[in-house]
Amino acid sequence: MAHAWPVASKFSRLELRVLDPRCRFCGGETRVKDYKRRRLHLLSGPLQVVSQMDLCRNTVCPGHHRLMVAEEETLLAPPWWIIGWDVFAHMGQQRLVYHRDVPEIREDLRETYDIDLSEDAVEDYLGRYQAIVAARQRDPEQLKRHYKSITGLILSIDGLQPEKGHETLYTVRELTGKRVWFATPLLSSSEEEVEKLFVEARAWVEMLGIPVLAWVSDKQDAFLKGIAKVFPGSSHRLCQNHFLRDLAEPILEVDSHAKVRMRKKVRGLRAIEKDILASKEQKHSAPEPLHAKEAQVPEVGARATAKKPSKSEQPRDRNDVVLTYCSAVRGILNRNQGGPLDPPGLRMAEGLKQVRASVQKNIDARQGGDAERNFERLAHCIDRGLAEVAETLKVIPVRVEPLRAVERTLDPKMGNSTGRQGAFQKLVKTLRAEPDPIAQKMASMMERWKPGLFAGGDALDFLRDNLELERWFKLPKSHERKIHGRKHVGTRVVHEGPSLTLAL
Repeated sequence: MAHAWPVASKFSRLELRVLDPRCRFCGGETRVKDYKRRRLHLLSGPLQVVSQMDLCRNTVCPGHHRLMVAEEETLLAPPWWIIGWDVFAHMGQQRLVYHRDVPEIREDLRETYDIDLSEDAVEDYLGRYQAIVAARQRDPEQLKRHYKSITGLILSIDGLQPEKGHETLYTVRELTGKRVWFATPLLSSSEEEVEKLFVEARAWVEMLGIPVLAWVSDKQDAFLKGIAKVFPGSSHRLCQNHFLRDLAEPILEVDSHAKVRMRKKVRGLRAIEKDILASKEQKHSAPEPLHAKEAQVPEVGARATAKKPSKSEQPRDRNDVVLTYCSAVRGILNRNQGGPLDPPGLRMAEGLKQVRASVQKNIDARQGGDAERNFERLAHCIDRGLAEVAETLKVIPVRVEPLRAVERTLDPKMGNSTGRQGAFQKLVKTLRAEPDPIAQKMASMMERWKPGLFAGGDALDFLRDNLELERWFKLPKSHERKIHGRKHVGTRVVHEGPSLTLAL
């Protein structure tokens, strides 16, 4: 890395000598050939290091042509660096612990330690720090110490694709020791490419000498075939979360369409808010009549006893209440929370119904004025959206109930694996007997997933999903978003994923 040194720096001087003056080849005497000078940034200040370089006096010795340098120099900084190990460690902590971006780290070094580095220099050193931490995580000796007391391995694999058309970052994680083993970006998700990951995982298993109890993954064909080929005989649990999401996909699609239609029909909120704000502005800007001003002036004797009404005693403008209801409706329309067992569109409709019932109480008060008309306008907006999806809202709960029944058969709290597997099969037969194509599709999917959902019996019931690995994926994604301020994760998290995931 060739980075320019800042001008007007005041350096302290440190001289280093070769610790062993004897030649490493012949053991003879050496002489000082020259001195190597380099400048370093340390947290304590700029430092100029003068290192002694020796040569063997024997002209026929190989050491006569090979310089011996001061050994202590590497304790300060690696070759070619302009910062010391202390600055290097400080920069890495700022990035990976406090999630500060490059300009913030650069400013911290300048303001706190008077170290002026360019942004490209900071990025280069951070990349090396990340690689060093990742290499330490994969150190075989450290891994053996970490797994010394562990008798069985549970491995999980999943993929992260940040953008369409770019590489997928596959990560293998061991759940018993809670440790990421390795991450690799693959251009193709073919069986041949994915199989290489399992071969590498097998090499790690053989190095540790610990048996594999089970694998956890989603139902990707490359995962199923790769594990069966490379780890024959190992139990393969399928992620229940992936299963429920796939099973609920037809219902969630209907729910999503209903949600979009509700948003389109619940219109007019902004018009109500504009009218209220315009009327408020008109009231404040209108001049106050003279007789009104005179009427407000109290007599001299009464001025001392006049009490200003408290904030709680002042009547609240009912139009302000209308604005609050409009904000609540907008928040409900913008909320996408919910999962397979609690669809977001259904949650949106329930929230709108609750707001509508509360608005009706204000209408029934019959206090008249602009506020009552605005309440009626708001109620009309909500009614229009709910009426648009009234028929769909009757269908979604009916289809969600079988999903909840399926989820109960997967819960270990509901009994042993054999009994729950029987209840699962009964639900398959019930759905298969229904004429609805959605029920038929659900029954077919349940039969395909069934072997992996109950693999290993009661002993592996605690492996319900691989969400823990997905949370590890969110860690580098969240890290990159905090650093760069982007909502979507770019290809950088895939390109740096093999070291970034391990470092974090």
